[in-house]
Amino acid sequence: MKRPLRSVMKVLLAVGATVGATSTFAASDLDRCNDPRVDRTACLREAAAAQDAKSRGKLNSTGGYDENALARCQRQPAGTARDACEKRVTGAGDTQVRGSVQGGGTIRRNEMQVPASK
Repeated sequence: MKRPLRSVMKVLLAVGATVGATSTFAASDLDRCNDPRVDRTACLREAAAAQDAKSRGKLNSTGGYDENALARCQRQPAGTARDACEKRVTGAGDTQVRGSVQGGGTIRRNEMQVPASK
């Protein structure tokens, strides 16, 4: 008799957490979770986890993304390849950015002159 009661309590707590969490989310978050192409339960769970992390101050700032991108540039061979990667990430030089994250991603392009081989 205790087991069914525990199961019911767990379900009620989960539903309550989801309902309570949806009241603190931005409308854009809820719109994403209501998209028929998205698993709504998983989306709400991830949004609740993100909200919890945000309230604890554990979400990365924009600087964290830049540091991560620059760290990935260090995996490039030293020289022009690494320099080009760092310029694309920081937006230095003639870097052009096209696209959007919402549209599927951004493309960063930086053209550099390479001396002709002899």
